[in-house]
Amino acid sequence: MPRGRKGPPQESIDSILLAISRRNDIDSDTLSHYFDRLDEEWEDGARDKVLHLLRTTDKAAHAAAILILSELATDLDLEDLEDFVTDPTVTDLAKLTMVPLLKELGSDMADDGIIEYLNDPNAAMLQMQMHLLDLVGQSELGVESILEDVISMPQERRLGFISWLGSSQDPRAARLLIPLLETQTSAVVLATIESLEQLGTVVAYNTIPALNYLIGHTTNRQVKQRARAVLGRLMMQSAPGLDTSAASQALLPLYEARVSYIDGTGSQMIMLAWERPDGLLKGVNILYKDDWGIKDCYGTDEMTIQYWNDLVAEMAQQNFESLDVPLAYCRAVIVEALTLNKQTRHKVPIAYAIWRPFIEGPEGLGHRKKLHSPVQAEVLPLDEYTLALAQRGGDLYLLPEFSSWLFNPLDDILEYINRYWSHPLLMQLNNGSRSTNGRPRKGTKKHKEALRQHLNSIIKDVIRERIDDNWRKQYSERLLGQGLLFQLADRTEDVELTTGVASVLHPDSGIPSEEQPFIHSLLQLSIEHGPIHLMASALDLTNFDPRALGIDLFPPEK
Repeated sequence: MPRGRKGPPQESIDSILLAISRRNDIDSDTLSHYFDRLDEEWEDGARDKVLHLLRTTDKAAHAAAILILSELATDLDLEDLEDFVTDPTVTDLAKLTMVPLLKELGSDMADDGIIEYLNDPNAAMLQMQMHLLDLVGQSELGVESILEDVISMPQERRLGFISWLGSSQDPRAARLLIPLLETQTSAVVLATIESLEQLGTVVAYNTIPALNYLIGHTTNRQVKQRARAVLGRLMMQSAPGLDTSAASQALLPLYEARVSYIDGTGSQMIMLAWERPDGLLKGVNILYKDDWGIKDCYGTDEMTIQYWNDLVAEMAQQNFESLDVPLAYCRAVIVEALTLNKQTRHKVPIAYAIWRPFIEGPEGLGHRKKLHSPVQAEVLPLDEYTLALAQRGGDLYLLPEFSSWLFNPLDDILEYINRYWSHPLLMQLNNGSRSTNGRPRKGTKKHKEALRQHLNSIIKDVIRERIDDNWRKQYSERLLGQGLLFQLADRTEDVELTTGVASVLHPDSGIPSEEQPFIHSLLQLSIEHGPIHLMASALDLTNFDPRALGIDLFPPEK
């Protein structure tokens, strides 16, 4: 979008273009200022000079031109950009680098449409593919951006690209192939296994652990048999003593591991950061849902420590409190999540497969018992003290960590919410609970008592018709998970109350649901506040993802 052309010129356009082309240490404020200056003179020669940079053989200058156009070009510039693509004197690689920009501007030349304007389409596409491998070698985000395009391709094109990766004999191709082993259809996985075998022993230290993981986690017999066959051949071809574990990779030291408290939908955010040699951080966020598994994953290659600290503080201000925890706890939760992904047949996000070496460590997660870290607090014995704690179950809602704990999903009790809110007494109390002089109207107290009895009657119906052993078991486990987080935060009293309520809530306790204050408080709040939450849900404002609240979990890449 144009930035608004105002103010007198300051630095010359030539000096700005030279700085962007030659310097890689420009801070974001200065770069933004440069963009503003270019935008001021965009129609008065700046655009022509940027287009001229596109034609240069200087890679840095060409990259600078693409960066500037990505920021400033609009559909008003599309005709000039398309003329650039149709010019036979422009190199094929320069044309291909325009594809993302043309796609963003809605040009018909994007993707396949550009091929007819290439001077040597076959050679150009090969050159572009090699350029992609250069991007793969730079960071995990490079891998992720390419794979997002790959998985959106029609299957025939996807298979063709996978075949090319195998024939490239470039070790970097394995970084694109391995994540496809656990996120794609069987046809794509079989083609990926074949391409990994084509790459041969040069990538065996990555391929062999990946195939072992695939064999242990896939339920597809054909895929498992093919993976075993290729694994056997690679093992025989590999040199004796070859280190085929991920431990041979140089991993970065952990900077911090943080997790959010569990919300009312059973969601939890896991935040991990590793320190790079240059002092910046790599970071990854994993969204876990206890009825899904790992649902989302996104990372960044570089951010400052200050940005990480600001992010944690900003999340806390938005009631998404997180705490510093041992890495072993995070990995134990991730094992639980991966088990759920397998049980629910939900594929892990492709970003998780890319970041797996960092998340799981050199030896992988292995079996849960090896982690020596619980994910839930211990159940309390059902003695008089525990039963007394359970009678204070409504007090949990005095803790901010339980503000989102309502009946989930709310749609399942919509009829009960409607019954409550359609009661004529509720309308009467809302419209005329006070007289003209501000005093309560006669009979208001009586009406409120009648309404309270009406609500209690509805709650009894919900308990009888919607609360079963599975519901109680799920919420009991969520409470125990929350209790362990309070334990990690040294909140002893909150640990005791939460685990006491959880112990009695579990169906094995034998205590009827009608006698549990926690269930009554949860249903009362769900019915009274249900309409607001349902409206927010319709506007997609109740997702756990803090980005929905305007929190930038990670900064844009430089």
